Amino acid sequence: MAIRLSDAACLLPPSTRADSRFGFDTHSARLIELVAKADIGSLDPAAINALRIFLADTLAVGIAGKCNPAADGVLAAMQAVGGAGHVGCLGRPDIALPAHQAAVINGFQIHCLEWDGLHEPSVVIALCATIAALHADLASSDATYGDLLLAFAVGVETAVFFGSAAATAPRFFRPSAAGTMGAAMAVGKLRGYDREQLHNVLGLAYSQVGGTMQAHWEGSEALALQVGFAARAALTAADLVAHGITGPHEVVSGKFGYFTLIEQPEDLDGALAQWGSPWKITEMAHKPFPAGRATQAVLTALLELRAERDFDAEDVALVRAEVPSLIGLLVSRPWSPKMSPAYARLCLEYIVARMLLDRTIDPVRFTDAFIGEDDVAALAQRIECVVDDNPDPNALGPQTVTVTLKDGTKMQRFVDAPLGAPGHPLSAAQRIDKIARCFAAGGWKGDPAQFMAAFESAPLDQKARELVLAQTGGSA
Repeated sequence: MAIRLSDAACLLPPSTRADSRFGFDTHSARLIELVAKADIGSLDPAAINALRIFLADTLAVGIAGKCNPAADGVLAAMQAVGGAGHVGCLGRPDIALPAHQAAVINGFQIHCLEWDGLHEPSVVIALCATIAALHADLASSDATYGDLLLAFAVGVETAVFFGSAAATAPRFFRPSAAGTMGAAMAVGKLRGYDREQLHNVLGLAYSQVGGTMQAHWEGSEALALQVGFAARAALTAADLVAHGITGPHEVVSGKFGYFTLIEQPEDLDGALAQWGSPWKITEMAHKPFPAGRATQAVLTALLELRAERDFDAEDVALVRAEVPSLIGLLVSRPWSPKMSPAYARLCLEYIVARMLLDRTIDPVRFTDAFIGEDDVAALAQRIECVVDDNPDPNALGPQTVTVTLKDGTKMQRFVDAPLGAPGHPLSAAQRIDKIARCFAAGGWKGDPAQFMAAFESAPLDQKARELVLAQTGGSA
């Protein structure tokens, strides 16, 4: 069988493949150069402040994840596979696992409540895999807090790159797929790897990329597990490189690269040019409520409309949400009394019904008893989600929410920036309140204000392991 020159180039060694005659781009090398050159001095005060805030938020959310009905099963499976170890499990101060198993359970707990932060423009929940991987690696690291924040920034920036350069709606679950790439760069940066090592870490991470939108579509517990798998893959890639193993190099846009197989690219050069301008951690959105980010604009509208004129659930005749197509894909799904907790967190009908009934979203109200309530069943029939004409396949907003009351009153809210978004940020008091709710959900006895203050005020030269251990317990 004849082999074309373009195909034969794939068989050449890396040193030859760099030759431009074979049409290979330099996107991977340029990405690695950006990762390698990043230092603590390149992080502006706004970025450092955001890194401190979102590190605390993400760890608190991981503690809360202990309340997920599937969390104990995931833990038991990881204990069976790995036995005892030296890395703490969030919210479980008496349990420690080997790093790879701890990354899985902590990654699962960070994402399983849908309470972790999101970078909306790229549709990447960019914190969960990176923090789970870094938390595991800290157990054997002498890195400073500054080193940790830099690695965190690099991980977020990398994950966002792999999401923001995509031209179409996601087919692979970006917190897992892009998250693997970001977490791998974060771990490599924390370990002080050089350019060649980082390039191999990226390639070995790409060789493990997985996690599709099917788990999201079905509302499977595997969705959050995919985040744990991404964190584990990052550690595996870094460990392999530490022992001299190499990976493929042209993984960004090579013949079978990320933007050939996983996503369709829009503007890779433009996305790379935006590296650190600004640091994407400053564009992250908090989730004030434990539900899919795609539901948060409607929840924000309900809060604001009730502040203007209070009404109860029984007063509502109809809630109509006009949303971009991606929102419809993510959360426009029918309520069912038999739906799983993971499905319910992504079901706009259930989330809106809970907000109307409870005036908040309680992370523990995702069990059969709550999901199947008669009041929920009745309200779910009065909630509509209609796709608007927004042409952007990755748009999460704006959204228009109209509430019609039984007395005929109509109230409408146009939401461009949901509560928690950079344009509508949580106040310090609201951030502490969220941490308090996280601690309550996870049965954690810590002081929320002190927890937040510890991460916001710790000196950059403090040992990161000591800081995280003092605030989360265990052996991290």
